[in-house]
Amino acid sequence: MKRREQAIRSLALQMFDMATRAWLATQREKMKGGYDLSESEFLALNALDRVSSLSVGELRGHVGVLPAQMSRVIKALEQRYDEKLVLCAINPRDKRKIDVSITPTGRRAVEAFRRAKIAALVGALGRLGDADLAEYARILNKIADTAARPRGPG
Repeated sequence: MKRREQAIRSLALQMFDMATRAWLATQREKMKGGYDLSESEFLALNALDRVSSLSVGELRGHVGVLPAQMSRVIKALEQRYDEKLVLCAINPRDKRKIDVSITPTGRRAVEAFRRAKIAALVGALGRLGDADLAEYARILNKIADTAARPRGPG
């Protein structure tokens, strides 16, 4: 069992290294779109792009950060660029909550970031042959299916 655990750890480290290299390639590409988003900023905009508006608490759940970090992310998205990427407003039904919505500029920023990420991945996958692509897709689907299943006790 020890050998299996070592093999899994080695593969995980290789995946991490690939993700890091893809992230660095994306950093260069995304600047062409004019938006230098952090991972947390991208995750926030990505969540808002799908539903248009979320409370700060709901958004924090999508991004997976602490409350103070979420405040910094929102502030950056409101203030870093000439045009705001998000807007904040008091929730009309519950005055204790703040709703965050994405602006058209925010939509352009998240799309530019997505395009850059996808371009980096397409470049890497384009170097694989058809058989390797099919095998990679099969394994990736299997990992995705396994990750989506709830874990049992223990």
